[in-house]
Amino acid sequence: MRSTEHSAPPGFTRTGVGSSTVTTLYDGALPIFSSDMHGESPKRITELLADGFLPPEGDLLTAVNVFLFDAGGRTVLVDAGAGTSLGPGTGHLLTSLRASGTAPEDIDDVLITHMHPDHAFGLLTTGGDAAFPNATVHVARADLDHWLNDTIEAGAEGVQAQIHRWGREALAPYRAGGQVSGFAYGDQPVPQVTAVDLHGHTPGHTGYLLSGADGMNASESVLFWGDTVHSHTVQLRAPRVAMEIDSDRPTARTSRARILDELRARRWAVAGAHLPFPGIGHLRFHDDEATWIPIPYRPLEAA
Repeated sequence: MRSTEHSAPPGFTRTGVGSSTVTTLYDGALPIFSSDMHGESPKRITELLADGFLPPEGDLLTAVNVFLFDAGGRTVLVDAGAGTSLGPGTGHLLTSLRASGTAPEDIDDVLITHMHPDHAFGLLTTGGDAAFPNATVHVARADLDHWLNDTIEAGAEGVQAQIHRWGREALAPYRAGGQVSGFAYGDQPVPQVTAVDLHGHTPGHTGYLLSGADGMNASESVLFWGDTVHSHTVQLRAPRVAMEIDSDRPTARTSRARILDELRARRWAVAGAHLPFPGIGHLRFHDDEATWIPIPYRPLEAA
């Protein structure tokens, strides 16, 4: 018999990628609406959603994934979830993190892909304190320069103005403690991790390439691509589709096309904030379209 009650969200799972183990932490789910997709006709978008067994409105329970791994002796998070910003459907990161066996105090570094609230507002506890008190928060300088810019914020309206406020608030305790670090594309914010230029969704939208112990061997590497794709069902087959929330839609399209070409050539694994939980897999290419192939569950050997 099917229960009428909502089941608890899956908290975490671990995936082996080469010599690395990546733990996906489930922060919750939020809606990605078809009405926010631009670049193809509504009819085409509806057809693509239907091919993915999704309603014409979009995926109303799109995952919000956060990723945890060790690199160079440091315990690293990629993004921090939504915290209290987007309601009770999200904000479960700390519960999932503790369930995985890691305490918030154990996090050394948080790599923020961009300053939108579902990626950054979980830096705070419900009381407004630093959720990861011992961590350095790494954000691309281009995103810091945009979202913490008083002049830009003064001219922002609606949701963009709210994102500025959330971003400033999320970073406040870390800035006060000298725990915010900016970087440029190509830098290594932490060992084994290179910042990849994916700007367009925000001015400093960043991917993080985690390389294995032998360097850039494709089988040892995984790209954490943030919001390069919001709807894999639509945007992998129609990569011209941009999102309403993109800061610069033409540049977001260009960055997506460029990284898809590189993934075709390099065959890196991909980890996506809004890919179906646990959000780690590969892309299979046919002509100009890509298909999402999750890495199947495998038992991991004990260390």
